Amino acid sequence: MMTNPRMHIILTETALELIPKSLKKKPSTMKSIEKFGRAGQILDTSLHHSNMHTLENSQKRGRPDILHHFLLDTLGSPANIKGFLEIYFHCASGFYKVNSEMKCPRDYIRFKGLMFQLIRKGHIPPNQQPYLISRMDIDLKDWIKNNFNRKNTFIFSLNGKEASLETITSKFFNEANKCAVLIGGFQKNHFSDDILEIPSQMFALADRGYDSWIVTNRLLAKFELDLKLI
Repeated sequence: MMTNPRMHIILTETALELIPKSLKKKPSTMKSIEKFGRAGQILDTSLHHSNMHTLENSQKRGRPDILHHFLLDTLGSPANIKGFLEIYFHCASGFYKVNSEMKCPRDYIRFKGLMFQLIRKGHIPPNQQPYLISRMDIDLKDWIKNNFNRKNTFIFSLNGKEASLETITSKFFNEANKCAVLIGGFQKNHFSDDILEIPSQMFALADRGYDSWIVTNRLLAKFELDLKLI
């Protein structure tokens, strides 16, 4: 492994968005907003499932808990604490950079309230720097194109070539001391063509899909073992 490797980990096509206008007047939606305030305005299948079937591509939407797990896992990891990790997520409202020193709220309702602020303002906190999360002025595809190439960009997907975690991670830093790793931030289905067009190496850990936090944790643990952090 090269000196001072840096993994740029990106939760991609994350199922985070505000409730669409088409659902805002539904009784269950109005009830969640009344009960939870700003947090209730984030689309969440646990609250809005009965109406989400009317939405296009509904299987990939309404799972803010996936991002919550991802941020708790990555921000609290030895790799992040020791400075070897850069954390991002990509969703319908943009491409976001996460401050490595952010303390992610463990309370899910508070977390969703922050995500409402983030989508509306483009950064949190709204009136104080340094920002804990901020929307980048570039889209994901262009950012990868400007900073990486096919040899150091990796996508975890059930449609990828099946390989062991050790085989996959052994390729991360062959060409440079940095790599980009994309993990799906949705419950079901596959990456869109827009993401699949990114020049990359695509791998699957098995012949079945796993929750994104399982992939994230296995990946971080292997990275940290290689760095002798744990």
